[in-house]
Amino acid sequence: MFLWWETYTNFQQSVFIIAVAATAIMVVFLVLMLLGVHGDNFDGDAGVGDGHIDFSHSGSVAEDVSGLHDDVFNDDPISAFSGLRLITLRGVLAFFSVGGWVTLLLSQSTQVYWAILFGALAGLVAMWLLAFAIKQMMRLEYQGNIRYENALGKVGTVYLRVPKEMSGRGKVNVVVQERYVEVDAMTKDKEDIPVGSPIKVLGMEGPEILLVTRQKSE
Repeated sequence: MFLWWETYTNFQQSVFIIAVAATAIMVVFLVLMLLGVHGDNFDGDAGVGDGHIDFSHSGSVAEDVSGLHDDVFNDDPISAFSGLRLITLRGVLAFFSVGGWVTLLLSQSTQVYWAILFGALAGLVAMWLLAFAIKQMMRLEYQGNIRYENALGKVGTVYLRVPKEMSGRGKVNVVVQERYVEVDAMTKDKEDIPVGSPIKVLGMEGPEILLVTRQKSE
C-alpha cells in the first residue's frame, strides 16, 4: 500500500513530511479565517480593528503600542520589505508548504541542491505574495473609509524608518478613528526618525501621507 513511500529517499521523505504538515496547518488557518477568526491572532498580532489605546498619560508611546502588531520577527529592515511583513507564522508556513512541494517534485528529476535552491526561491515568492495579499486585504478592510486628517495632533510610533528632510517616505502606526493603522509618513526633521520612535502628526503631505515629527520624551 505504501510502496510509493519506499521509493523516496530519506531526504524526500523528510521534505514530504514538512510540506504536508505546513500545508495542513495552512488549511486549518484558512478554514478558521472563513469562519471569521482572523489569521492575525496566529501571528502574534492584536486585532487591528479592535485596538483602543489611551495616549493621555505621559508614558512612552512606543510602550503603549508595543502590544499591537507585536511580532518579534517583524523588525526593520530584516523582515520588512517594501512595507510588507514577511516573517510571520503564515509566511513561514507558506515558505515550507510551497517550497517543500517544489523541492519534492524537482528532487525526482534533478540534483538535490538544485531542487533545494528552486524550492527555497519558490517559498520566498510564496511568502512575498502572501504578505502582499494580506496587506491589501487589511487596507481594504480597515482603511477604506478613514479620513487621515483626523490623525492631526495624534501620536504614534514609527514602523519603517522615516527619512530626514522630506527625502523619502517611511511608515508609522497611529490610531485614527479608533483604528490602529499603518500610514506612509514624511518628516522635515534634520535627522531620520528610526523604527520604534514616538512621533506626532503635524499635517498632511498627500491624501494618505502624514507629516510627522519625532515626539520628544518628557
